[in-house]
Amino acid sequence: MAESNPPNHAQITTTNSRIDTQTNFTQNPDLPIVVPGIKLNGKNYELWSQIMEMFISSRDKLGLITDKIRQPILTDPTYSKWRAENAIVKGWVINSLTPDLIGNFIKFPTAKGVWDAIATTYFDGGDNVQVYDLTRKVSRTTQGRGCLEDYYTGLQSL
Repeated sequence: MAESNPPNHAQITTTNSRIDTQTNFTQNPDLPIVVPGIKLNGKNYELWSQIMEMFISSRDKLGLITDKIRQPILTDPTYSKWRAENAIVKGWVINSLTPDLIGNFIKFPTAKGVWDAIATTYFDGGDNVQVYDLTRKVSRTTQGRGCLEDYYTGLQSL
């Protein structure tokens, strides 16, 4: 009769660890994860923005960099969840920048603010539809009776 060897416990532990890690990740998709390997360096905006948009969309958080999910008021019961999700997406975007660019964009309080500021800074005007849309929005924006700071902020948000 052949002698059976006891199972290799180290191998079982490693396998179980791998399974646990995958299970935890699947159960909590909001855990911090590594952003795509590309980093915005100021010269690769078009490629970077497409990859980041796909990445953010794959995590079902694209609305945080578009107007689909707006910041609720502080007293809204959904504010806490929005704040946490905003911080996650803002972190992904900031962590996908080269270190010399981070200081230019970290100050924006929302993921959308960071995303829009990056687009304003690095978009080269190659998309005619977007250029037309931005031109139309800018031409309709007026200071009115508001303060200059609000007018400037409004222009930046376009």
